[in-house]
Amino acid sequence: MKFFGTPMVAYLPAFALLAIAAVYLMTAYSYMAQAREFPVIVAWATIVFGVLDVIARTRTPLGDTLTRWFNPAALGSHTEHQPNPSLKQVTAVFWVAGFVALIVGVGFLYAVPIYVFASIVFRGGRPYWFGLAASAATTLFIWLLFSQVLELELYPGMLFSGN
Repeated sequence: MKFFGTPMVAYLPAFALLAIAAVYLMTAYSYMAQAREFPVIVAWATIVFGVLDVIARTRTPLGDTLTRWFNPAALGSHTEHQPNPSLKQVTAVFWVAGFVALIVGVGFLYAVPIYVFASIVFRGGRPYWFGLAASAATTLFIWLLFSQVLELELYPGMLFSGN
């Protein structure tokens, strides 16, 4: 069965993300005012991107335009054969799961540069110096934004939490 020219199963990841974001948003609104500021922003941003993802998955002029703006490499994927697309999806899930495990284990400030470096070098095939520079710049930006500007304590991870 197709919806706007796209098989219904292709919409499942986007709708799952929207459902998770909606639950996260409802949970965030139950927090105290100061504690919910950032989670509410993240939830609403995720919902906006989820809706854009649903629209981009349609085989409509608007969907193709959004795809071209946000992911030009994906335009040919509707017609071209991709070897082992499931393997790519499973690999992507494991990369995200590894990042989450890093965050839980060592915290944001250490997990982000490790993930950025590994993604750029091993997944992107870029040089080591580029991965190092990008991970350092990303870490500096996160530290400046959260620790200095927003004055929010980043999760230190189980290893460094002192519990």
